[in-house]
Amino acid sequence: MCAGTAVVIALIVSAEASAKECPPGHAANEQDDWKWIANNARRNADWYVVDHGVPEVAPAIGDVSVVYQGGGEYEGQYLVIVKQEGQAGIVFMMLRPRFDFCADVSSLDDARPDLFEVVVAKFNGRKF
Repeated sequence: MCAGTAVVIALIVSAEASAKECPPGHAANEQDDWKWIANNARRNADWYVVDHGVPEVAPAIGDVSVVYQGGGEYEGQYLVIVKQEGQAGIVFMMLRPRFDFCADVSSLDDARPDLFEVVVAKFNGRKF
């Protein structure tokens, strides 16, 4: 087997391993310190809103939930949803964690601005 083939096989094995859900109790949102990481997701959503000049959007007080993608563009990944319904309308944001979602979150610095990447941001159904 040549080195190039070994690298391709390693990437395929790595992709398959990362495409699996966390064992029960190991997902970040199933851990005791999740509340701090969820707050970080809200702050990341807020920073995105500020950077994109949409002052009527207030994701900092939104509900946070987690989904595991079984298909689509983010197949095999956990995504964090921040949703806020208010008088101005509905904010829907989807964030991709930039950390191992199955690892212990107690060691994460919840003040870091790079824990999440906003992959979808909508206000009343319109992307921003």
